[in-house]
Amino acid sequence: MKCSSAVAVLVISALGLVACSDDQERTEGRYCTEVGNHLAALNTPSLTDADDVEAMLDAWRTVADAAPLAVQPEWDRLMAAMETASTVDPSDAEAMQRIADTARSNEPSANKVIDYTATLCGVRIGEGKPVTTTVPPTTVTPTTVGG
Repeated sequence: MKCSSAVAVLVISALGLVACSDDQERTEGRYCTEVGNHLAALNTPSLTDADDVEAMLDAWRTVADAAPLAVQPEWDRLMAAMETASTVDPSDAEAMQRIADTARSNEPSANKVIDYTATLCGVRIGEGKPVTTTVPPTTVTPTTVGG
């Protein structure tokens, strides 16, 4: 019995060390550095295909992983919504509506992250619009023949 108790204490201690090391990486300095390193992806990502979406999500994940504890819950909510949104078929009207509803419900979290980042790092994030290269459908002007 003593051996299993010792193993349990060792596992709990190791988990505590992992949690502490994760907290140490969530410094304000690291957060601002990651925001600066990924500012274009945070504000004006270029989204032309699935690889671009994944690259944008990777940038957001990196910043979220560095978020100080003061805004970690808000970043967690935003990232969960973004991960879900990235899997939605844009032609599915019901799914798009759920994503829009989720975005509205996460607005307080987004505002806290935006304000916190502006105050701490001196930059605004999340206010830009993605750059897309989707070409809108062409319209054909009807013509009359013989008239």
